[in-house]
Amino acid sequence: MSETLNQAKKLILFTIVYNFVEGIFAIYFGAESNSTSLLSFGLDSFIEITASVIALWGLSSIDKDVDDKAEKMIAYSFLILILFIVVKSSFDLFYSSKPETSFYGIVIACVSILVEGPLAYRKLQLGKKLNNKIIIVEAKETLFCLNLSVLVILGVGVNYFFGLWYFDPIAALLMIPWLFREFREHNQNN
Repeated sequence: MSETLNQAKKLILFTIVYNFVEGIFAIYFGAESNSTSLLSFGLDSFIEITASVIALWGLSSIDKDVDDKAEKMIAYSFLILILFIVVKSSFDLFYSSKPETSFYGIVIACVSILVEGPLAYRKLQLGKKLNNKIIIVEAKETLFCLNLSVLVILGVGVNYFFGLWYFDPIAALLMIPWLFREFREHNQNN
């Protein structure tokens, strides 16, 4: 059982490292191209890092209150991202602030799908095997990032291939229902 827990911790550590690299590239290319969906995706990578660090903290702690505090911290980080998306997307759409095309944004989102799909699935398996809520919730964060990758491909891809720039901020706005659902899910138990 402890080998399974150690394996889960190693996957969570890999998640932290991967999301740091992904987040840096997504924010860099998002800022370079003025892409709201890519910037939001990059910011979400850092939220996922926070969730992973909090999960490691929860797995290492014997204090039962740590789980509740950890979930509340994750929940409010989603509200901050929602606020960013609403302000940036509204500004872009209202003022026709057109993002540039970003081939690398599409590449980042595709790599994310290839890495985070199997990673999330494996963490879910281990969380269920251990019957560990913290590992399961952290794996769901990785699955959530996988969903956002699809929206980035939609927003950045439609702009890149068809020149329809407004799909980028609209794709970012489509992230909000998922982000809000995650906020509510993590805030309910607290």
